Amino acid sequence: MSPVVRPTRHSIVCEAAPNKKANSAAKRARQAEKRRVYNKARKSEVKTRMKKVLEALDVLRKKSDAQPEEVLAIEQLIAEAYSIIDKAVKVGTLHRNTGARRKSRLARRKKAVEIHHGWYTPSPALTA
Repeated sequence: MSPVVRPTRHSIVCEAAPNKKANSAAKRARQAEKRRVYNKARKSEVKTRMKKVLEALDVLRKKSDAQPEEVLAIEQLIAEAYSIIDKAVKVGTLHRNTGARRKSRLARRKKAVEIHHGWYTPSPALTA
């Protein structure tokens, strides 16, 4: 028996379209990547600051013998969070409504803790 000899096949690969971008498109891609990384860092910092404030408020709420002076440290954290949120809105990382919503969320949670401990009594609603 003789071995079967098969003809060797050569395959040719050709690209339908070149993969090269125009210079302006390449520059725009570099800029977009730079902004993405920058925005991601800012958003991450906003989330971290908010998380710190919310965790501190939860601890204060669960504390049975809490003192009104303990809110001062949390107010400092809230001020830092507000600053970071405002900067993110200013440079365009966050929409202004998103920034306002996040600040409002922090303020509402703080007020809820103060009401819970009796340090703040909301004024009765004025009826006209």
